[in-house]
This record gives sequence, structure tokens and C-alpha cells, in this order.
Amino acid sequence: MADIGPLSSGGDMGQVIKMPDPPTNYHYSVYEHRLIGPDGILYTRAFIVLKNQYGIIVRFTRLHNYLGIYEGKVCRPITADGVNRARYVCMMLNYILIKQRYKYHINHVFDISKEALVDFFSDYALTEKADGGHRGRQSIEKCVSAVTLFMKKLVQKHGKDMRLKKTDLYTEKDVYTRKGRIEKHMTPDFQVPAIRDIRTIFRDIPTEIFQILLEQAIRYTPDIALAIALQAFAGLRPGEVCNVRQEDSPLGKGISFTFLDGRLIRAEIDLTREIALRSDGVNCGRIKKERRQCVYSPFLDAFYLLYQRHLEYLKSVSFEQDYRPMFVNSRGMAMTYGNYRQRFTYLIEKYLRPYLIHHEKPELRIYGQLLYENHLGPHAIRHWFSVQLALRGEDVAQLQFWRGDSNPQSAFLYLQNKGDLLQELSRTNEMLTQLLQQEGKKHTYYGPDGTG
Repeated sequence: MADIGPLSSGGDMGQVIKMPDPPTNYHYSVYEHRLIGPDGILYTRAFIVLKNQYGIIVRFTRLHNYLGIYEGKVCRPITADGVNRARYVCMMLNYILIKQRYKYHINHVFDISKEALVDFFSDYALTEKADGGHRGRQSIEKCVSAVTLFMKKLVQKHGKDMRLKKTDLYTEKDVYTRKGRIEKHMTPDFQVPAIRDIRTIFRDIPTEIFQILLEQAIRYTPDIALAIALQAFAGLRPGEVCNVRQEDSPLGKGISFTFLDGRLIRAEIDLTREIALRSDGVNCGRIKKERRQCVYSPFLDAFYLLYQRHLEYLKSVSFEQDYRPMFVNSRGMAMTYGNYRQRFTYLIEKYLRPYLIHHEKPELRIYGQLLYENHLGPHAIRHWFSVQLALRGEDVAQLQFWRGDSNPQSAFLYLQNKGDLLQELSRTNEMLTQLLQQEGKKHTYYGPDGTG
């Protein structure tokens, strides 16, 4: 490999600020280093590295220092890793320094031009994805934001050596805060063309279909029936579901119940931190917003019936006692998001789809046909939960709370479409409870006092 030059003074830039010859044998990549602390918390750090054509790391860089994680904040959470930002930056570096090197004649991060950045953003937005679609507005904005901030941090540290200037990256304007103060607001100075896909994500589940799905999960995939319930009755994301621990886990109570006069009044899931739930350190799933999430009260009875059934299932399988995860794979280790998604897909393709396609009701047969033409993933269950909240009259603040969202944007969308939802769906808790009670007659459930 050609010499890539000495470190800058103080070693701020580290290695790999200049690409070696020939560049096509190398590429930038994100290396995630995981460490499990004594408190069980899983700490992840993202490093930008250079790999050869065999995927072997040949250089560590310090480019991750310029990702700008928690920009402008004094306190940075110790678990913040910047993995997603690092991936966007690596895509940009590979595009400009490797893929298009002979177009721009750039082999050093200091020489990256605005023209090259504009071309990268356009290519990112307009290139067709593997599924035939194109990236949406939110994905494009995240990419532009991450890369622009990365270049800004470089300019701040190495401005005199950089080809770009801050004015090439951002435009500034004065804005009034809620308190009437004037602040400088910086907006990335890029306008990226995008293709608006007509196709929408297939995620609508009529209530009758959901009932059938849940019943089949109880019968055929009991390992994920409660996982589906956590999404449908508490609004958890699929990755968050895989972070749930058992009630008596040595790492802390993962779920807790509150009873009043023998009646269940509260079920709460601990999502306050990502904890390693496997001895191999594999990350089961991400918690998008750390919180304590309660089961929506109208669904408490149905949820508790499924919880009791899941406890019976756990008695029949082995799992790592030092972690006691709520959901277990075939090897007795905590289920990952990938495991859950595969089991959910198996349930749809093996049981739900064939059942619907041969149903006597034409509307169910039509939906069964749609399942042959579209992929239904576990995220659809959280969508069903959100629809139920909207139909039950919850406002924006309540939708945001129950969904565990950081901002109210998604809640607004559900309320805007409430009229259409009312025509298509109806309230379901009574039917769900009746369904689960019918299933429960075949099994013994135990109350909090241990009696049947």
C-alpha cells in the first residue's frame, strides 16, 4: 500500500485522510465495537475504518471524531454511538474518494468540493433501491444533515487546509425563539432532487385480519405471540420488543404489573436502557426512545391473558438464566430483531396467507391475495395500534405518548386520516378479549397469587 502520509500535529486526523493507490481495492466502512459494562448496559462505539477487498480492516481512522454527535450539547449520553451518521459519511467518502475518484481527481478529504457533495446527494436520492423504490424525504434529509455536519466539523478544525468553507455548507438566517429571542438558524445549503414513489408501504391490517393473525400466532408460533401483543397493545417497535426482559430477570424487572383489589390496573415495560441480553454480546434490537412504556389500558385484560400463556411457554424451553430474556430463539438465546422478523414472516406465509386465500368471505380472500403481492412486516402491528388510538379519540399528545415518539409528526398523520379509518375499522377490545378467553379455556392460567 502506498504511503498515506504522516499524522497531522497532535494526531487529530489520524490515518486515512488520503486514499492509497489503487483506491478500488479499498473502501470505508463502519466498525462497531461493543462492550458490556458491569451494570449490563451494552455500550457501542462506531469507528470509521478502511477495509481491503476481502473485508479486512487495514487502517483505523479518527474521522468518527467529526461526526458531531450531540452537536451543541454539553452533556452527551455515554451510550450515544453515531453509527447511523457514520454510515452516511462512509457512503460519501466511498462515492467521492473511490467510486468517482477519476471524475473529481480527489484523493484527500481536505479536497472534497461542493460539486462532489451535490453529485453524491443527488445520486443517493435518485438511485433505485433493491426493491425498485427510491429513498424518501426523511432518509435524504438525514443523509444531507449527517454529511454536512461532518464537513462542518472538519472545516472548524482544519479550515485553512480545507477546500470547502462554512458558507459552502450552510446558509444562516435569524429566527425568533418562543421567548422572543433572535437566534441564528443554520440550514444545509443543498437542494436535492428526489423521486416521489407512488407505492406505499403495505401495513394496513383490518381488525378481523388482526384477530385471525393473533389467534394463529397463539397456535402456531407461541414464541412470538406476546411479542405481537407488545406491539399491538403497547405500541412497541419490533427492535424494542426484543429488548424486553422477564419479570424476574437478574438485570432488573423487565415488566411489572399493578393490581388493585385483585384487578389489573397497570402493566409497564422497562425500556429505559439497552442491556445486553445474550452471552455473545449480540445486540438484540435498538430502543428508539428510552422510556417506561405502559400497555394501553383498554387492552390490559387481553394482554395479561397472553402474558400468562407466554409464561407457560417459557417453562417448556431453555434460556440463559443470567439474562432471562422474554423472547428466546431456537438456541436458547435472546431473540434478535432479525429472528423476530423471520418468525413473523413464517407465520404470515405458512399460516395466515393460505388460510385467508381459501376463506369463504370474499373480503378476506382479497386480503389474502394482497399478501401474495405485498410484504407484511412486524411494523404493521404498531400501525394497527396507532389506528386504534386514533379511533378511540386520543389527541396528538396522547398518540405521541402511547407510541413512544420523540415528536408529534407521526401522530398528526393518523389524526388527519381519522375519517377514513372510522369507515374501515371499529373498536375491538371486547372481541379480542372474547377470542383470547375462548383460547384460554384449553389452558390453565395463573393469577398473581399463583392460584389457577
